[in-house]
Amino acid sequence: MLSEQLLERRLQFAGSFLILGLLIEAISIVWTRPIAFVVFVCVGGLFFGAGILLYLYSLVRVKTDASKR
Repeated sequence: MLSEQLLERRLQFAGSFLILGLLIEAISIVWTRPIAFVVFVCVGGLFFGAGILLYLYSLVRVKTDASKR
């Protein structure tokens, strides 16, 4: 039960990173300044990549925690 709650909390945190990354990328798409590309790739990509990595890490981590019992 505890591992399921921990998994849900980690997945929600990863999802919030993904949503934030997508919002940053959507805002920078309509932005017409040259720095918009840097914001799109660096900042949006960083949040999006961090969300994906956190999602994958949380899946692997909970599986190894459950196998220790």
